[in-house]
Amino acid sequence: MGHREEHEDTLLHETLLCLKAMCTTSVALDQLAKKAPTLFPTLLGMLFDEQRKGPSEFATRNVVMSLLFIHLTAASPTQHEIRASDILGYLRDPSKPEDSRPPEFIAQMHSARPYHVWCNEMVNVTKEVFWIFLHHINVIPYPQVTDVSNEGSYRTAHFPQERPPIPAAPYIGGVEWDATNYLATHMDLLNGLIACLPTSQERNDLRQQLKDSGFERCMGGSLRTCKEKWYGYVHSCLSTWVGAALADGWSIREVREGPKRDETVIRSPKKGKSKMDDAPRLEMPKLSLGIGDVKGDEGGWL
Repeated sequence: MGHREEHEDTLLHETLLCLKAMCTTSVALDQLAKKAPTLFPTLLGMLFDEQRKGPSEFATRNVVMSLLFIHLTAASPTQHEIRASDILGYLRDPSKPEDSRPPEFIAQMHSARPYHVWCNEMVNVTKEVFWIFLHHINVIPYPQVTDVSNEGSYRTAHFPQERPPIPAAPYIGGVEWDATNYLATHMDLLNGLIACLPTSQERNDLRQQLKDSGFERCMGGSLRTCKEKWYGYVHSCLSTWVGAALADGWSIREVREGPKRDETVIRSPKKGKSKMDDAPRLEMPKLSLGIGDVKGDEGGWL
């Protein structure tokens, strides 16, 4: 099913909800796995469309990312790595046509950002609800330490867990709530993909690719600064990321504490008396007609 040009497409939203509801059965999950190579690239193409022709409602966009996370969660233990690799392939930036690619020697000078489009989707959300990201002194807490004795238990320790429902409150249900839930689903998928990789080296390689694409700047510079009391799901996802990265020896400072203070403080220019140069002066030429140069009375006529 293709998305029409109208943004408020209720039919698309209800269809996606029906698909998500059917995924509670094993038969539907098997069919989802078969249709995944064509279904998810189509859905993500709507979400990441450069012309913004995809669904505008955060709730609808959240269902798409939830389906991806359900697809990842439903993988059997022997399929975790393969399923994660497939989903990362769906989320990777589309390759540019050959006629629009830069020359090879120029491409080699730039660091690869394989998931820049995915990261840009999250960054755009933070810009749309920018007024909630203002608590810059927040520090992401460490999660409960779990002893990971082997690589097989890493996924069990750091894979995102189902969160308890939040009781009704005045701040629930607004655009800010929908936006942060959408961001939390992105983070759940990101954490789940990392946890499904078998070795620490592979997980850190993926973290490096995500960092180059801008994820850590988005997490530490924006997501960290929303109010923990009101948007606890986001902070819970960031805490999961911190714990998993710490277990693999990955640097967590930027995400946990934000960028360095000297990188974010913009100093105003010092005010003082500036020495003004004198305005340029033009010397007027002296035009002499010889009137005053006559010496004595020679009886001449003027």
